[in-house]
Amino acid sequence: PPTMPPLRIHLLSMDPTFATTLQTHLPSPPPPSFPHITLHPCALHALPSTLTFATILSPANSHGRLDGGFDDAISRFFSPSADYMALTHHVQSQLYANWRGYLPPGHCEIVRIPDAFVPGSKNVWGAKYVAVCPTMRVRRDARWDREIVYNCVWSFLAAVERHNRGVEEGMDGERIGSVLMTPLATGCGGVSAERWARQLVLALRHWGEAGEEEGKGWKGLDLLQAMGPAREVEGTWGV
Repeated sequence: PPTMPPLRIHLLSMDPTFATTLQTHLPSPPPPSFPHITLHPCALHALPSTLTFATILSPANSHGRLDGGFDDAISRFFSPSADYMALTHHVQSQLYANWRGYLPPGHCEIVRIPDAFVPGSKNVWGAKYVAVCPTMRVRRDARWDREIVYNCVWSFLAAVERHNRGVEEGMDGERIGSVLMTPLATGCGGVSAERWARQLVLALRHWGEAGEEEGKGWKGLDLLQAMGPAREVEGTWGV
């Protein structure tokens, strides 16, 4: 994969538990490819307009309804003020075209926010895309899906890399270099701060390792090589 600047992650959480837990698991010093993470202990409406991010991550259900939890806030700020459901309908249209209306949990679909939405919305941060990353099929406890955070983060990183490669090759669109996200699956999903933090960091670290050119990264792993990362993720199941 081509070398690109590390992704900038803006992590939004009003609960200090998540920031504190994450800090205990972040690598120090971080590898060169590891994303830059900035913590924002506030609600979406309190983010300053001087902050910019290219995409916002929706931990939506598999059917793209942006009307509960953080997705409700996304609709309130990124849909035109006069049409709360506009972004949901736009997302669902793309999910139907590409996935027959069902995006399995742990996958990611990047959806362009229509330019026509911007003048009538509260999108003051310049976001161009919504990254739809379902953490559950419908609103329910997600703890049974023991690697859902890891899989969502991995799929998001892969989707961003494909998108940016397409833009470099002439595809219509803009490069994604930053994202605003919340602690995934920790609301009604019930995933603990510890499991979320450890799986987030593992996915970010493994993604960097997988793309390293020296030793070809994860290209052509044999079963023995694959067991190392697998055991690291399995170590988060019980927390």
